[in-house]
Amino acid sequence: MHRWLLAVTALVLGIGFMAVRASESAALQQKMETHSLPSAAAPAELPLSTPSSGIGTDNGDNSGASFDSQIEAWIGSLSARDEFRSWLGAKWSRYPLGPGMHGWLILLHKEGKEIGYLVVGSTEDGKLKLTEYGAGDSPLFSLNTLYRTLVQLELIRTDTDPIVYLQSSPVPPDRLYFSPLHAVWKVKRESEWIYIDAKTGELLPLSDQSFLSLQPYDPAAALPNPLPRMERSLLLSPFDPFDNTFWIDGKPLSLTSASELLASVGPERQPVTFTANLYGKTVLVPLAVTGYHDWGGNLPYVRLEHEGERYIPFDVLAQYGSFYQRRAGGST
Repeated sequence: MHRWLLAVTALVLGIGFMAVRASESAALQQKMETHSLPSAAAPAELPLSTPSSGIGTDNGDNSGASFDSQIEAWIGSLSARDEFRSWLGAKWSRYPLGPGMHGWLILLHKEGKEIGYLVVGSTEDGKLKLTEYGAGDSPLFSLNTLYRTLVQLELIRTDTDPIVYLQSSPVPPDRLYFSPLHAVWKVKRESEWIYIDAKTGELLPLSDQSFLSLQPYDPAAALPNPLPRMERSLLLSPFDPFDNTFWIDGKPLSLTSASELLASVGPERQPVTFTANLYGKTVLVPLAVTGYHDWGGNLPYVRLEHEGERYIPFDVLAQYGSFYQRRAGGST
């Protein structure tokens, strides 16, 4: 049974939640460049991605060699860590995020497969910041995930070439990114717009009005370049929040700082689930907390299991959701 059906069942029981499991999308054929990172052997191009002549940048420090060098510096720093080792020798492509959002998606691909992503934002003074990052074969805005969803919704045929569809569509899908927790594909279906979760690819029960109160995330407090020294990190095994639904009716952790959350997470601790209440409490998403990167300068990024790993700033999570810890010895 799909997770969203479980959520509907919970609503009927009066629990009042909607859990969304979404499959995400990848690169629309807006302006894009493909780049290679150093390696012993040059990897193959991702089949579902073709470079165009445009760069997809605005101006100032966000264009040309300066932009490219910052992206490659971030990728190089992260790929030195074991969990991102597969990024060595990868290619990367960039795509602009939604109209007026001053951000870019960086998709990494290697030997024909998507293997990770970065989201880069631009501050008011033109500096680039690393808003979020993650690894896995279902990255944020994965084209492969979008393709599967469009087939399921019967918007394209199974034998349709995704690139041909994106290039020939009179109204190509848009990547909307208001925050790490508000990332969707906006897709035209006949006379209406539909919204598809950018990570899981599931159709969301949203309308244009769902976004009116949202303001794009300000990346000023996000990671700079070069990356600061990592003070500590933790990597835990993933778990399924639906295996134990203590987060439905339990009390959230009372946290006043990121350090309190980091102290609550560990191999000897009970599992912690983050729940995000989004779009005017229309969508509730439970995600397993599976570690963190605690960067110097008080920049903690929490590791979430979400169709692969995602590292998201603690302040974003604290703004839009709560953390729940399973009670020791309890079944819920």
